[in-house]
Amino acid sequence: MRVYIGCFGSGLGHATRMLEIAKELEARGAQLQFSSSGEVASLIKKKGYRCNTIPLADVRYSDEGEFQVKETILDSPSIMARTDRQFFSELANIGRFGADAVLSDSALPTALAGKLRRLPTYTVLNQLNLTSSHGRQGALSRLFSVGMSAAMGKLWELSDRVFLPDLPPPYTISEKNLWGSGVENTHYVGFIAPRERSAPDAAAAEFVRDERPKVFWQVSGPPMTRTAFLDAALKLGEAMSDEFAFVVSAGDPKGSTSPQRLGRLWYYEWCDIADLYFGSCDVVVSRAGHGTIAQAILSSKPMLLVPIPKQPEQEGNADKASRLGVSVTVEQETLTQNTARSALRTLVGGPFPGRAERVREIASRYDALSAIVSAMEAGVRRGRRGPR
Repeated sequence: MRVYIGCFGSGLGHATRMLEIAKELEARGAQLQFSSSGEVASLIKKKGYRCNTIPLADVRYSDEGEFQVKETILDSPSIMARTDRQFFSELANIGRFGADAVLSDSALPTALAGKLRRLPTYTVLNQLNLTSSHGRQGALSRLFSVGMSAAMGKLWELSDRVFLPDLPPPYTISEKNLWGSGVENTHYVGFIAPRERSAPDAAAAEFVRDERPKVFWQVSGPPMTRTAFLDAALKLGEAMSDEFAFVVSAGDPKGSTSPQRLGRLWYYEWCDIADLYFGSCDVVVSRAGHGTIAQAILSSKPMLLVPIPKQPEQEGNADKASRLGVSVTVEQETLTQNTARSALRTLVGGPFPGRAERVREIASRYDALSAIVSAMEAGVRRGRRGPR
């Protein structure tokens, strides 16, 4: 079976999910080819896969990492033009590869190209709505989001199946981004997170032995959203090292994987043993990306979440994780030593670790990789092949 995989090119969580599915496909003898944009494409290539680079079509962020609604609307003709180029590139790439099936992670042009070639086409998606319901968006933002959600929802329905990498109600992390979309043929399959277990380096070995409460601060998200959060991680991590042991990952896939000692904390430009830190820490500090929350839950770790400002998807994720009792949310504008220290103390003690373990037990009942790959194999066996 030859599978063509398209990843949305903003946010490394899309690639993380698809790389896990790729391992399962390869274990069953499949041949693979990827496509993506920017640093996501770089990460996929770094993992040894062939990846076609296509133009990035993404929303706009400010220098402080804040989602910019008006600027995104003004830039929409350019975004649509890049999306159009993505589609025609994917149409050609899929044909050249001779794919038997197409898998898209939030990459609509890839899914549309797969259907136009009459191939079994599957989508992994944790955001069907582009707006949250907490009322903080302005009228212009809501109008834009609702209109885009309705239009894109009908296009996602062209996929043979839309897999939701989340838990079914009432535990759905992305409920504000999934519920009420009206998109049919969706299937909850559970979280997708790295399964491999890495060997510790010197920094990790020291971290495990440290008797202080241990904090893994993972910076993630689109490049423009990372700078302010990384600055806060280094400043606050150093200031609170009197009480907590910190490891900070800058989330740069092109960076060095070697740990550096910065003052009293350990620092990675790119941490390729993050799975080890998720397993050995007491608390995860991160943005509110779906993939990071999933990995923290599967590691039964409580979280301090700092969502990207004015980013509806992350605000919704953070709100639900808080209501499940597995996290505390602090807004970026109020993230200070006092608020961070208070939140970490709350998360280390009290009921949070126990609640995280209970949600992990529920999440462990699902095998998303097997569900997705088995469905794709069944689609190909049914002979739903298009012209090559």
